[in-house]
Amino acid sequence: MFGFIDGVPLHPLFLHAPIVLVPVTALLTLAFLVPRWRWALRWPLAVLAVLSAAGTYATVRSGEALKDRLELGGEIAAAIDVHQTWGNRLLYAAIVLAVLAVVAAVVATRTAGLASTLVAILLAVSGVTAAWVTYETGDRGSRAVWCATGVAAGETASLEECLTP
Repeated sequence: MFGFIDGVPLHPLFLHAPIVLVPVTALLTLAFLVPRWRWALRWPLAVLAVLSAAGTYATVRSGEALKDRLELGGEIAAAIDVHQTWGNRLLYAAIVLAVLAVVAAVVATRTAGLASTLVAILLAVSGVTAAWVTYETGDRGSRAVWCATGVAAGETASLEECLTP
């Protein structure tokens, strides 16, 4: 289901969901810090965060299917393992973000006091963290793919040089 369609891997398609949705969700969590905006943002933010987590799940699963099919070894396999570790971290961060967004929506619906502010702060921290993990995951994944291509084309001296952030 998450692997391939007509031999084409789904991972490069699915990865656009967390790359776009998680940072947009993170920006909304920062806007959610403004008390008068919470009422309008509460449910759109919760829905977007849940979609971000679902997209991240599909991306992680499709990445696992792609990795299993490629059967790589050496430095590239090690780089992909690091990318996969960060992808799993992103999945956890996206799930936490989604849960906190739903909690924040419920709390903002019921109260406008200190509880709403505390949940908004936790949500913003979660959003910024998820955006950072998205960046780190994508950076490691793109290096794993493009460094091998660069070495093969003679554009990069070594994998080690290219893979080091």
